[in-house]
This record gives sequence, C-alpha cells and structure tokens, in this order.
Amino acid sequence: MRAPRLVPYSLFLTLGASACGKTGAVRPPPPAAAPAVPPEPANARPSLAAWMTPPPADVSAPPPDAERDPNGVARKILERGTGGPHPVAGKAYVDLHYAGWERNGKQFEGTAFHGEPGRYDLKDLPDGLAQEVSRMVEGDKRRLWLPAALAYGKRDNFANAPKGDMTFEVELMRIIPLPPTPPDVAAAPKDAKTTKSGLAYLVLKKGAGKVHPTDETRASVIYAAWTPDGHLYQSSLLGGDLAPVRVKRLPPGWREAMLHMVEGDKWRLWAPGKLAFGELKPGQEVLPFGPPLGPIVFDVELVKIIE
Repeated sequence: MRAPRLVPYSLFLTLGASACGKTGAVRPPPPAAAPAVPPEPANARPSLAAWMTPPPADVSAPPPDAERDPNGVARKILERGTGGPHPVAGKAYVDLHYAGWERNGKQFEGTAFHGEPGRYDLKDLPDGLAQEVSRMVEGDKRRLWLPAALAYGKRDNFANAPKGDMTFEVELMRIIPLPPTPPDVAAAPKDAKTTKSGLAYLVLKKGAGKVHPTDETRASVIYAAWTPDGHLYQSSLLGGDLAPVRVKRLPPGWREAMLHMVEGDKWRLWAPGKLAFGELKPGQEVLPFGPPLGPIVFDVELVKIIE
C-alpha cells in the first residue's frame, strides 16, 4: 500500500475525492464525478501534520543565483539524477516527492519527502510543475518558483486553490510507462464473444483459479480503461499497480465479466455506454472532469480474491 500523501488539487477534480481515499488533502475540493473504481474505505491514517514539509528559507522569492526563464519560472537544481529519458505526458506516470507552498510558506499540496513517493499523471499537476517534470530525469531534484499563471492562478474552477505565485520542490523518483493502447480498441474483433447484455469480451489469459467472485467479493485487480479513440481514461498503475475493488461497485459490464472470472484471468471488455459510465444523450453537456460517456474498453486482470 502506498503511503498517505497530500494529493494535487487537480487530481481530486479528475478522479473525485473518493478516489483519493487513502490520502489527505490540504484543501477540501468540490464534489467531482466518481472514478472508474470506487476504492474500499481506508483504514485509520496518520495525522496530516506528519506529511507536511517545512518551507525552504527562500520560499517567498527566488534567490539571485536561481535560473530564470522568460515565462517567469525560476529554478534551482538541488540534485542531478543519473536517469536517461524524460517523462512524456500521455506516455508515462511519474513517482514524485514534492511539496507546493504559497509564498507565505503555507503548504497547499505535496508528499512526504521521507516516505513513499506519490504517483501522478503529468496532466494532473499544475502547468508549470508538469512542464518542469517533463524536462527532468530520474533522480533530479529542483526548487521552482512559479508565477500564478503557471500554478493555479488562471484555473477558475479550482476554487480552493491558491491564486498567487507558488514555490515547489520536486524530486523525480521513477518514470512508469503507461499500458499500451490495444490495437483493437476501436471495435471488438470478430473472434470476440458477445453476451446478451451487449458486452463483448476476449479472454487474453486463462487463470488457474477455481472460484468465481460474487457481488460482495473484494478483489485485487490490474486494469486499464480506454475510449474507442485510444485515450487512456484510467489505470490501476496510477494508484500503485494493484487496485482493491468490490464487485458490486464496478461499472455494469465490468461487474458482469468479473462474476465469470477466476484468479489469474485477464479479459478485454468492449462495453457500450449503458454498461460503462452511461450514454451521451442529445443536448447533454459533457462534464470536463467526469468519466467519459459512450463505449469503453477495459483490460482487467483478476489477481486475487480477498474475501
């Protein structure tokens, strides 16, 4: 299990507060759409203060020896890593130790530098922080002074986020490649089987288990979900490889498949909107942070039935 951490405010808006149930937040975000996999309730967690990071002495302004970019970003290289590749948005997640403060030294978000790193999608980080991380290699550690426009200043829908300049300290621990998009994500192939409900599926790997889950089953799974155009909507990799789920809380098509799987099975599912997160109705507004409406392709591996 990953250590509790302060999560980026934008990640709450993407997945919903319930998706971050194992973490603590510095600011309570507004309600958001439910994630693909509503997590099981978290156990008691350490106090938030245990995960705060004291601000650096120069939190209020960059020192004279800081590097400065034309866009207003200033940085200091604290440590140089030995990694080779840079993370690319849409191609990888990143494990980070980081902290973000307002210029008065008040911490808004981050992780504990002495604990487990947090795992993030670059698009869920503030623009300036994401841009900087995309230029780093594993082992790099930097302090950044971001103008408001590259932090949360221009994001009106982030109501509880700071609107002024911010200071960040970030260390790139690991780059995690995203699961590759299936070649048949646009439509189920001819050899796929279809159930009465309209769910199409292929068995990618047969497991050695003997027991099928029930609606009340809690299980550990590895999963990824794509839209038909190949966009990765969500993956268990973002939470640390394995995701704990309860079968009855899954989207209908996924739930249907799980009831017929055994430990070790890996299936690919083509779920129409009615068996995923819903169909887009004429004239309906698409919520920017809600789950995608319409068909969804799931790759699901049932790793272990917990109970």
